[in-house]
Amino acid sequence: MASNLAMATFLQDVRFTLRHLRKSPGFAFSAILTLALGVGATTAIFSTVNAALLKPLPYPKSEDLYGLRTTLTDGRVTTGLVSPVELMRLNEAKISVERAVGTIQQDLTFVRDDGQPIKTTVFGVTDGFFETFGLPMTLGGFTADHFKQTSGFPAIVISRRAWRDLFGSDPAVVGKPAHFAEGTPIVAGVAPEGFDVPHNADFWFAARLNPTDIGHSWEGYIRLKPGTPLARARNEMAPVMDGVARDYPASAKNRIYVVKPLVDQIVGDLSNILLVVLSATGLLLVLACVNVTNLLLARGAARAREMAVRVALGAGRARIVRQLLTESVILATVGAASGLALAYAGIRVMLSAGAGKLPRLDAVAFDSNVLIFALAVMAVSGIIVGFAPALRLAGTDLKTLMNESGRSASGGRATARWLSALMVAEVALSVMLVAGAGWLVRSFANLRTVDPGFKTEGRVVFDVALTGPKYRTSEAIDAAFQELLGRLRQQSGVVAVGDTANFPLRLTPESSLLLQIKGEAFDTANPKGTRQRFVSPGFFDAMGTKLLAGRDFSDADRQGTTPVAIINKTFAQRYLNGRDPIGIHFLAGYPDINPQSEVEIIGVVEDIRQKAITDPAEPSYYQSDRQITPPRRTVVLHTAAADPMSLQSMIRAEMRKTEPLAPVDVLPLSSIVGDTIQRQALGMRLMLIFGGAALILAAVGIYGVIAYAATERRGE
Repeated sequence: MASNLAMATFLQDVRFTLRHLRKSPGFAFSAILTLALGVGATTAIFSTVNAALLKPLPYPKSEDLYGLRTTLTDGRVTTGLVSPVELMRLNEAKISVERAVGTIQQDLTFVRDDGQPIKTTVFGVTDGFFETFGLPMTLGGFTADHFKQTSGFPAIVISRRAWRDLFGSDPAVVGKPAHFAEGTPIVAGVAPEGFDVPHNADFWFAARLNPTDIGHSWEGYIRLKPGTPLARARNEMAPVMDGVARDYPASAKNRIYVVKPLVDQIVGDLSNILLVVLSATGLLLVLACVNVTNLLLARGAARAREMAVRVALGAGRARIVRQLLTESVILATVGAASGLALAYAGIRVMLSAGAGKLPRLDAVAFDSNVLIFALAVMAVSGIIVGFAPALRLAGTDLKTLMNESGRSASGGRATARWLSALMVAEVALSVMLVAGAGWLVRSFANLRTVDPGFKTEGRVVFDVALTGPKYRTSEAIDAAFQELLGRLRQQSGVVAVGDTANFPLRLTPESSLLLQIKGEAFDTANPKGTRQRFVSPGFFDAMGTKLLAGRDFSDADRQGTTPVAIINKTFAQRYLNGRDPIGIHFLAGYPDINPQSEVEIIGVVEDIRQKAITDPAEPSYYQSDRQITPPRRTVVLHTAAADPMSLQSMIRAEMRKTEPLAPVDVLPLSSIVGDTIQRQALGMRLMLIFGGAALILAAVGIYGVIAYAATERRGE
C-alpha cells in the first residue's frame, strides 16, 4: 500500500513538473541545453579515455602483458630497442618472465593477382610470438620448423584484414604462396580476430634469432607469470642484463630493461593528454550544473508564493524537497539524453578529423562502461542541480515565502547571496578552463615554432624500394637511384631532389655506434656514441637544412673513394671541443670500434630532429648513400609549384620507368610533421572548445543573475 502511494506521489510530481516546463519553454530549453553541453562533452571524452586506457586489451590475461625496451643509464645514444641476446637470455632465465618475444620491421611490396603493387609493412617475429598473446589462430600458424628455416623466403602469417581483402577469405589459404616483389613465401596461417600487434600489421614472417647478435633493432614483448608484481619482475630482470653485460660489456654496460604495461606502450603520451582533457570536461560539467542551479534559484524566487501555498496546505519540507529534486532529475535526464546524442556526434567528428589514427582510437564505442558513466553523471547532475534550490526554499519559513516577491525583498536578499556565490564559482571555473586552454595553446604554439632542422614548404616525399631481381648488386641500385633523381631534377618546377635511408620523424631504423675520434684514446668507461645515417648528394639542399661549414656530398663521393662524413652541430659541440671539424678523422662501430671504418669529416649541418619534434637532436653523422647503397630510401622533392601535390602524376610516371611494380604514395612533408604532433593538436583543439563553452556558460550565468537582480528591483 505504501509503495503504491509513493509511486502515485512520484507520478504526480512528474506530471506537475512536465506541466511547469511546458509553461516555461525558454527556461526548460536553456537548462536542458546547458546540461546537454556539460554531459555530452564529459561523456564524449570519457568514451575516448575508456577506449584508449580503460578498455582491456583483447588478449587473455592482458594485465600480464608488457612492452619491453632497453635504455642506457650513462647518457649514450641508443635505439631503445632490444637485442636478440637480451631476448634469449630472458627466456633462458628461471624468473617470472613466462616468455619474451620480439618483432622487427621490414617494408615489402605485395603484388595482387591483377598485378597491382601494394606497399606493406611486414614484421619478423620470434618463436612463440602469437602464443604469448594467447588468442587462438583463425587458421594454421607457425610451427617450430618455420623458425629453423635457413634458406628461401620465410613463411608468413596474414592478418584477418589481409585474408579478407587480399585472399578473399579463402579457407584453404594455408600452404598457398603469397606474391611479393621480393619473393614468394608460403602462408602458414591466419592471425586471430582482433590481433593488432604491432598496430595495423598485416603480415608476420618467422624470423630466426642469432644467439650472438647484440644489435638493438627488435621491439620486445613479455608475458609475466600470473600474479607477478611488476616491481618483482624488474628486480629479477636486472641480474639477467648484468649477465649480458659481463659477456658483451661494450653493448650492455650500464644498460637496463625498460618494462611498461602493454597498453601504456601502445598509447604513449596520449594518456596524459586525455586525462587532462577529461579533467577539463569535469570542470565544464560542474560549470553547467552551477549555471542550471542559478536558473533554478532565480526561477525559485518567482515560485516562492507557490511554495508558501503548499506549506500552508500542509506540505512538509521533505515533500517540497522531493518535488524540486524531481524537477531537477527530469531536467538532468533530458539533458543527459541530449548530451549522449551530442557526445556521439562529437566522437564521429573527432574521429573524422584525424583522431582515429591515434592508437586504440580507431573504434570508440559507446559500450556499457560509457552508458554507466552517463547514468552516473545524470544522477549526480540532477542532485547537484536540485540541491541548492530545494534547500533554499524548503529551509525558509512561511512568512518569508509569502514576502519573497514582495517589496521588502528580505527573502530576495538571501536568494541574491546564493546567486552571487554561484556566480563567483562560475567565473572561477571559467577562468580555470580558459587558463588551461591557454596553457595548451601556448605549449602547442611553442611546439610549432621548434625548428626541426628542415623546411616543409613546397616539399613532398615518397618511398622507393628497389628489391627486385634486377637490383641484386649495389652498382645496379646506385645506377637506378641516380637515373631516377636525375630525371626528377629535370622536371619543370623542381628546385632540388635528394634521398635518404633514414628520413626524419618516420622512425626508420638507424644505427647507434660507438665512436672514437682519431688521435684520442678510446675511453671504455665512458665511450662516445653517435647515430649513423645515409643521404644522397643534394639531400640537405632539398630539405632546406643549413650547411654550417665545409661542403656537401658530391657525385665524386661514391663507392671506391675515400669515405667521408658530414656531422651535425650536436656532434661537433659535444665531441670536438671547439676545434675546426673539417678534416678530422674518426672511427665507429658496434659492439667494437671497426678499424676499417675511418672516415673524414667534410662538413657540418644544422641539427635535424630525427625521432620527434619534442626530442632534441643526438650526435649524428651522415654518409653518402653512393658509398653505401641502401635499396630502400625516401625521396624528398622541393618544388616551386603552388601546390606541391600537383606533381604526383609526374612522380608516379617517373617511378614506373625505374620500377613498374613499386607502389608510390606521395605525401606533403608538412603532413609528416603534423602527424608527429597530432596528439598535442587534439588536446589543444578540445581544450579550446571547452574553454569557449565555459566562457559562454559563464556569460549566460552572469546575465541570468543580473537579470534576476534587475527584476527584483523593478519595484524601486
